[in-house]
Amino acid sequence: MRTSVRIWVVVGLSLALSAWTAAAVLSRAPALVVSLPAVGMIWLLVLLDSGYLLGRRWAHRRRRRVSRTQREAWAPAPEVRRPIDYPNILPRPAGDTPVDQQGRYRATGIRLAVLPALAVMCLTVQTVFLEHGGDLGLGFVLAECLLLVSMVWTVWTSQEPSQPWVTSRIRAELFRREMFLLLTAVGPYLGRTDQEAGQVRDARLSLLAAAGPAELASFARLADRDPDGTERPWQDAVWLRGDNGEPGTTAETAERMRTYLDYRIKRQGLFFELAAATCERTEARLGRTAKAAVLAAVAVAVAYAVLLHAGRTDDGPSTTSAVIALLAAGLPPLCNMTLAVQNLFASQRLAASYRETRRELLEHEHTLRRLLAGPADPEAALRFRSLAVRVESTLTEELRRWRIIVAKTEFEAGL
Repeated sequence: MRTSVRIWVVVGLSLALSAWTAAAVLSRAPALVVSLPAVGMIWLLVLLDSGYLLGRRWAHRRRRRVSRTQREAWAPAPEVRRPIDYPNILPRPAGDTPVDQQGRYRATGIRLAVLPALAVMCLTVQTVFLEHGGDLGLGFVLAECLLLVSMVWTVWTSQEPSQPWVTSRIRAELFRREMFLLLTAVGPYLGRTDQEAGQVRDARLSLLAAAGPAELASFARLADRDPDGTERPWQDAVWLRGDNGEPGTTAETAERMRTYLDYRIKRQGLFFELAAATCERTEARLGRTAKAAVLAAVAVAVAYAVLLHAGRTDDGPSTTSAVIALLAAGLPPLCNMTLAVQNLFASQRLAASYRETRRELLEHEHTLRRLLAGPADPEAALRFRSLAVRVESTLTEELRRWRIIVAKTEFEAGL
C-alpha cells in the first residue's frame, strides 16, 4: 500500500471513529455505546500498523541521508569496470521487495505483541472505572474478547509467517551470488567457454526464479551434486582443475579482481556495517524501554500498595487510586510487550552475525589487495578463484545464520 493511501486510510478511520463517538454520546443508543470500545480498538490497531510502516519508510530514508557520506566513501572508482559490463553477466531480474516483506512480517508481530496489553487495559478500565451492568462496561468486555479472538486467529492462521521475507531475501542474495560466480568463473562456471557459461547461467537463473524454500536451500550449497548423491565442493574443484579454469588473460584477471573487490567484498562489507549499527541502535532503544517499563511498574505497584493500606474507608476508591490501579495493571503487560517486540526483531543476534561477517570480509579484502599488489601470473589467478569461493562461502554462511535467527514457525503471542 502506498504511503498516501495509508495516510488517507488512517484519516478516514479517525473521522469514522469521531462520528461514531459523537453519535454514541448524543444519542446514547445502547448499540452505539456497546460497540464504541471495539471500534476504538480497531482504529488503534490500524493506527499502530500504519504508523509502524510509515515510520519505517521515514527511518529508511533518514538512514540513507545519514549514511550518504559513508556510502560515497565506499563507492568504486570510475575506472573500475562494473560487473554487468562483462560478457554473459545480466542484472538481477525484478522480484519481491525484501523491505516490504520484512515490514509486513514485523508489523503483524508488533500487533500481536500489543494485543494482550490492550486486552488487559480493557478489562482493567471496565473493572476500575465503569459499572458492571452499564452499556460501556459491556462494550469494553466485548472489545477484550475481540482482541483475544483476533490474537488467537492470527497466530493459528499465520503459519511460517517469516517465510515470504526469508524466501525473498535468500532468492535476492542467490541471484546476486550467481552474477559474481560467473564473473570469477568458479562453481558451475569453472572451465566453461562463454557460450557454455551463458547456457548454464540461463538454466540456473530459471531454476532460481521458480525455486521454493527447499530448492533454495539446495541451491545455496557451494558444491555440485552427482547423481549418486556425493558432493564435489567448488573449492576442491578450483585446485583440481588448476590453470584450466583461467577465465582470460592475466590483465583481464586483474581487472576482474578489482571489480570483485569493489562491487562484491567492499559493498557487502558496507551493508553489514550499516546493518549492524542499525540493529545495535534498535536493541538499545528496546532495552531502555523495557527497563523503564519495569522500573515504572515497580514504582506504581509500591504506590498502589501504600494507597490500599492507607485508604481503607467505606467511601470507595478515589480517582487517584483508580488511576494507579490502572497503571499497576497495564505496566507489566507493557513490559511484556516490549520484550516480545525485542524478541521479534532479534537485533542483538543479528548485529553479532553481521559484525562477524564484516570481520571475515575484511580479511578477504586484505588477501585480495595483496594479490592485486603481487605479480599477475597464473598462480595469482588460481588463488583469486579460490578466494572468490571463500568469500561466497562466508556470505552463504551469513545467510544461513540469518535464516536461523529470523525464521519462525508461528508468531509468539507475548512471551
